[in-house]
Amino acid sequence: MVLVSQLEAIQRVRPNTVVVLSPGMGAGGWLVSAALRHSWERRASAVVVAGSTYSNAVIGLAERLGITLLASDDDPAGVALAMAAEIGAALSVVDAELARFARAVAKDTSLGEVLKTISNELDGVGISVEYDGVILASAGVAPREAAEVITVDIRRGNGAIRSTLTARVPASGVHNLQLVRSILEVASPSVKAAWLLGDFLEASRAVPTAALTGLDLHPGSSGSAFADEHRHLLTQLGWRPEDKYVALWIRGRAPHEPRSELTAVLRLLWRKAASRSPLAEVDGGWLALVPVQHGVAAAQLEGRIRTRLAEALAELGLVAGLSAWHEDPPVLAAIVREAHLAAESAWPAGPGTVLSFANLGVAAATTFIDPDAVGLIAELTLPRLMASADRDMIIAAVASFLDHHGSVSLAAKSLGLHRNTLQGRLNRARELGVPLDTPAQLLSVHLILHVLQGAPGLTTPQDPIATRKDSHEFPV
Repeated sequence: MVLVSQLEAIQRVRPNTVVVLSPGMGAGGWLVSAALRHSWERRASAVVVAGSTYSNAVIGLAERLGITLLASDDDPAGVALAMAAEIGAALSVVDAELARFARAVAKDTSLGEVLKTISNELDGVGISVEYDGVILASAGVAPREAAEVITVDIRRGNGAIRSTLTARVPASGVHNLQLVRSILEVASPSVKAAWLLGDFLEASRAVPTAALTGLDLHPGSSGSAFADEHRHLLTQLGWRPEDKYVALWIRGRAPHEPRSELTAVLRLLWRKAASRSPLAEVDGGWLALVPVQHGVAAAQLEGRIRTRLAEALAELGLVAGLSAWHEDPPVLAAIVREAHLAAESAWPAGPGTVLSFANLGVAAATTFIDPDAVGLIAELTLPRLMASADRDMIIAAVASFLDHHGSVSLAAKSLGLHRNTLQGRLNRARELGVPLDTPAQLLSVHLILHVLQGAPGLTTPQDPIATRKDSHEFPV
């Protein structure tokens, strides 16, 4: 609320201000028109003038500018004081409500409780904590129709991680958007405190899980030998040998130390799949062990991870690997290795991939083959094949022949060819230097053809030496 007696004073008012003109300014139509324009430039909400007769031009200008024009028969100064008193009373009510809300939300200790309290204060509006567009935790119901999105930046402690506390308010106009923002700002410290406390508790619970990565499982050693060797430690950590588990391993592009600030994000996401199993930050990724007593539950766990986490993992540039479910209680160190291998095998398929070791088996070995290195070997050892114009056709023929255990008939049928046609292509492969008649080399040939089929155009026939790229972090 501003009482002005000079036009220049309007140029200093804040947006959403009610401008009250002194009696002298309200007496002339041109002064009112000028005041309306200045108020419009400053995004004022209304202009109050002394009661008088104003031209249609002045009224039309107020309508075009979208500014409320009020004429009062009373002294504008008295009107300004009365309105200021009412606005002050209303603001004091708002301040009291915000103070009450601050006391209520400060009592909540978990992030879920804090978000629920915020949502309840806003009549069930959808509230979420988000990181880089990924929803980490939420409460309330997001509107199906168009919504106003209000965000407040939050930062956990002194860390670099930046997230937002977000409200999605229906665009119906029922809610006061400025009040919604004020409520989010008041709740922000409680959100950060609850997040920090939850992450601290999860880190404490995850100590036994992290300790498993430091226990060696020697090749060829039995599960009973491992349990006997580490029985005391496993008992202290709370692991029971009769329980069954499935291990989860999350990793990024490179097997380096995970970013510590990302751990807090992943722990919130992991709660959506298995809230009772802590996620540990370990060397090369993140590890969790979930109690699973039967195969159906293991399949359900894999389904939950794909449904609830895969999209978020893709946004964060991560993949996940699961160990196989075992009928007998597994050796914990073994299923940790299975999950680790599954995660490494998932990476070539791209971020967001969730892969179970049960669906992988011995095929995991091909994950550790550098396709560019194999392509280079093909260029050096099979130069005539790689330079041949019919290279792709010959590769397909030989690969099908080997896939069908050397059966020309089955391979020809799978390719839709006559048996004699396929035999001719196999003879052509021999002419180009493919050692089909040397059993000891067939495994290598099969591997080379598998890689060449999976990466057509790996090198060009005119370039006998391919430029090697480090496309995989785990060559062997």
